[in-house]
Amino acid sequence: MLQLPTIQTPPMFGDDTLLRSIDWLGGFPWKQENVVKKEDDKYELVIQVKDYAPEEISVKTADGFVVVEGKHEEKQDNYGYIARQFMRRFQVPEGCRIEGVQSRLTADGLLIISVPRVPVVKKDTVIAVKHEGSTKSKL
Repeated sequence: MLQLPTIQTPPMFGDDTLLRSIDWLGGFPWKQENVVKKEDDKYELVIQVKDYAPEEISVKTADGFVVVEGKHEEKQDNYGYIARQFMRRFQVPEGCRIEGVQSRLTADGLLIISVPRVPVVKKDTVIAVKHEGSTKSKL
């Protein structure tokens, strides 16, 4: 008896479809976990830290990076004990003034870190032409 190979078709509405739709929704404003904005006048980081108290979050600069850390000690909740911590490093692009870093924490748990950019001045530059000894004979 001749057997033909079976071809499996993906289900019309399966886990893959659900996961793809969740990924598609990830770009909407209500899902702001970590956002990096590179604007003309500033470099801005927006990080979701709603699970941390202000005193549990630290922001510092080190070797051209902005380093954000959050940590809270073990706490008891309805299900047992939980401890959380994270550390993120973001490399600051060229042209930014790392000494001007500012951070603020919003009421809804977004940590916003801004690094000002040095304005790029576009102007005409005249380049001097150096004259070297001429090998042409003058008439």
